[in-house]
Amino acid sequence: MTTAQSEARSLVELIAGPLRLGDNVKAALARVSVVTGLGDRRVRAIWNNEARAIRADEMDRLRQVALDNRTREEADRAYRAHLARLAAAQEALRVPYPVEGSSADRRLGGVARGADRALDQGAAR
Repeated sequence: MTTAQSEARSLVELIAGPLRLGDNVKAALARVSVVTGLGDRRVRAIWNNEARAIRADEMDRLRQVALDNRTREEADRAYRAHLARLAAAQEALRVPYPVEGSSADRRLGGVARGADRALDQGAAR
């Protein structure tokens, strides 16, 4: 069973996320302060386990921001996975000759479908 102080500290850590390159703990805690609306000193007190009590509204804010961050990360992960599946499907369904008038047709110089094959030119008669 966790206490409110330890849960609040873990939520602050979760919201802060991994430190960015060139970042320090103070900057990460300042970001947590901005997104939660809690003061800098209050966030630092929670981080350093100096907060004697955590009010319900503070805990609610921390939980909501942590949930929002998790939801955003899951949506980003799902979006990237969807893009990867689309790219794989596009690669698997690659058509040897582009459809006339398509952007791929224009990139290839407007060569008509099958124009490079001798059978289409009537040479096989």
